[in-house]
Amino acid sequence: MFQDLTVLNMAWRKLGWLAKRQEILSQNIANVDTPGYVPEDLKPIDFKTVLNQTGAPSVEPVIDNPRQIAPKLTDPNQVIISQHYHTSPDGNGVSLDSQMADVGATKDAYSQVTALFQKQIAMLKTAITG
Repeated sequence: MFQDLTVLNMAWRKLGWLAKRQEILSQNIANVDTPGYVPEDLKPIDFKTVLNQTGAPSVEPVIDNPRQIAPKLTDPNQVIISQHYHTSPDGNGVSLDSQMADVGATKDAYSQVTALFQKQIAMLKTAITG
């Protein structure tokens, strides 16, 4: 039933993405002293792709003037990207400071999405009970 609600479906997908990102960031932090380790991160969620996957009507950019520049569309199949903040003499590319900042940003985004989830459920309860 709830999977048919676009906002809840998108929030659910975002929570899954955040959980996977937190897992990848923790692997990066765990390998901070591993020689040659290259940190990874998830590609940011593309709102258009998620919206299209939820069954909502497709929204495509329209070029109606030959002088307009076509927008660059990203490949949705590219899931994990490598990050190269810096490289230590042993070839490790993990910056602990930047990884911890990314963990904090992921935690904040998780809090925002769970708050959205709670608001949507509260609205549904209000609509059902009157």
